Amino acid sequence: MRHPLAFAAALLALSAAPAAAQDEGSPFDREFAVAAYATGHTGSYHAGGIGGRLRWEPFEFLGVEAYLEATLVDWPGGGLRHDYPNGFNVYAPIRFGDFRLRPFFGFCDILSFVEPEQEGAPRADDVLFGLHGGIGAELAVHPMWSVFADAQVNAYFGHDRAAEGWTGGVDEELSFFWNAQLNLGVQLHFGGVR
Repeated sequence: MRHPLAFAAALLALSAAPAAAQDEGSPFDREFAVAAYATGHTGSYHAGGIGGRLRWEPFEFLGVEAYLEATLVDWPGGGLRHDYPNGFNVYAPIRFGDFRLRPFFGFCDILSFVEPEQEGAPRADDVLFGLHGGIGAELAVHPMWSVFADAQVNAYFGHDRAAEGWTGGVDEELSFFWNAQLNLGVQLHFGGVR
């Protein structure tokens, strides 16, 4: 007899949860958020990976976020290139009910590592510095959750590198690199409702 009562209590609690969640407002009314996303890059090079970001939105019209990504790069000449883009964005959300656009710009760097195929051979690592801009689209799907897509263009300066099976090399002069990037992800919003 105790099991049917526990089951009925659980059903009542679950049915009450959506009504309580509706009273919590929109996720866009919350001050903080954390996100996870898949990312793809194309342009001077091709790459794919994952990323995460932390967001603080102190005002309805302005927010900042910091992000970190881990990508594998399609790299000619053998070897393995893995990049770790990181940086920050400043954005201005434009809200239309449960949907909003988010124009943004920011500064970034990439910790980039090129490992030749031969173990113990010289590496071709570098740090690239740049800036970026783009637009994001977000859809509220729950009082604390949203899904998003970001499209952006990145411009970097760094050293061109080469890797062969037995060695790696880094140019002495700075070169310009660019790529277009698409992020698709989910975001958890938290903190007090504004």
